[in-house]
Amino acid sequence: MSTGFNRRRLMQGATALGLAGAFSGRGAFAQQPKTKIRIGVVPLISSGPIFVAKAMGFFEKVNLDVELVYFNDGVLAMPALVAGELDTTVSTLSAGLFNAVGKGAPYKLVLDRGSEKPGSGSMAIAVSNDMIKAGLTGADKFALLKGKRVSLQAPGGIDQYLLGRAAQKAGLDPRADITWNTGLGYPDIVKSIGAGQTDVANVPLPLGFLVERNNFGKLICAGWDIEPNTQLACWAMSLKFLQDNKSAAVRFAMAHTYAARLFDKGAAEKNPDIIKIISEATKVPPPLIEAAAPRWTWFTEDGMPNVDSCMAQGKFWTDTMKLVSGSVTKEQLFDLSPAVEANAALAKSNPFT
Repeated sequence: MSTGFNRRRLMQGATALGLAGAFSGRGAFAQQPKTKIRIGVVPLISSGPIFVAKAMGFFEKVNLDVELVYFNDGVLAMPALVAGELDTTVSTLSAGLFNAVGKGAPYKLVLDRGSEKPGSGSMAIAVSNDMIKAGLTGADKFALLKGKRVSLQAPGGIDQYLLGRAAQKAGLDPRADITWNTGLGYPDIVKSIGAGQTDVANVPLPLGFLVERNNFGKLICAGWDIEPNTQLACWAMSLKFLQDNKSAAVRFAMAHTYAARLFDKGAAEKNPDIIKIISEATKVPPPLIEAAAPRWTWFTEDGMPNVDSCMAQGKFWTDTMKLVSGSVTKEQLFDLSPAVEANAALAKSNPFT
């Protein structure tokens, strides 16, 4: 079966990482019983490692039978995870997540799903032309947010966190000093900026480019200018799957972690084969994906999320925004053993090369 990309060239890229070639063969994990895993996926560039792993046959190499279930937003996938219809899916560090975990949610965060590393994060802060005229031209001008309209897809998410922290650092009260408009998707947020209905918003790339291309406003800074290395999301996995299929959880983490290394390298080099894989999976035209590079979202080399950032977001929702009642501990939120064991397994014998 043709995969539509140059697999040999990608493997050469993997060798350049200094990881390939040290070990060969399928390894011990490939000898495990074939296990089905149902993965909730959002068709975004930041889901790239999943698409790379799928296209390059990484899941098959570790005996995983993968079913990808697509959702327009990661928030919509979480109920399916709770209902047992998914085994793992992406979860942002939202107020809803912390509330659910505090009440005993049947899942744990197990693996990195992207962060706002300087130079590689995908978050872009867009402001209207009127706000540019008012002087909101950079990350040092966020005091001008006072009394302004900030549009979000939903309250308690990464967009509100970044702009809430921007307001907080400028000496404002994110609850009292900002008008939060919620319920708009990113394409509608872009249009609302042009219509004069939104003053400021976070619009991830490449969609954020449309703000400037349509002369609706300007992109004044990145998410990392507000909070460097903010954890954007993690992989959440059901406790039942973790308990019943620990080896499969580790094998999933192996495939994702190694694919993420290729994804990061592909973003830095604007690799046409990686771009093709992502374009086919997301239906985003290749030129737009290339234009956003290297800002596709950063994935850690070892699959470990920024735990401190995750906990800081929980504190923000609890103490500042009052959207979460009670505190959540690291032990309640995480089981990072799949990430740890996967990284060790890859170092010992990489089955993907």
